[in-house]
Amino acid sequence: MNLNQDEIYMELLNKLYEQLPSISGSGEWFSVPEPHIRYEGDKSYFLNFKETYELFRRDPNHLMKFLVKHLATAGYIDNDGRLVLQGRFSEEQIKQLLERYVSFFVKCPTCGRPDTKLVKKLKVVYMVCEACGAETPLRIVQ
Repeated sequence: MNLNQDEIYMELLNKLYEQLPSISGSGEWFSVPEPHIRYEGDKSYFLNFKETYELFRRDPNHLMKFLVKHLATAGYIDNDGRLVLQGRFSEEQIKQLLERYVSFFVKCPTCGRPDTKLVKKLKVVYMVCEACGAETPLRIVQ
């Protein structure tokens, strides 16, 4: 009878593992990309904005609002997926803000991996880690 219980246990354990999200590596592959900025008049064009938000797996408007707020400027996303900012901002300024964004909205505070997604439940936004399963409530604007 113990053998039967062991088999049932292993079967249930295997079903549980099938439901867990797959882990896509150690997270060491992830690094904040260098922003490529071009200036035209009094505007700064974040040329690789699309690649950046795709790497972060975040909504482009969420990242744009974060950058615009912290740069105290106006901005929009053009048809080519570039972020256009009113004013001149250095690549270093943008890079520091991207690193701050990653620490607030991308990396899991529990395990430190970037395999997360933002999920809204009722009126609260949670960062859900696909690697460790942690759910952390976030403030909407940091």
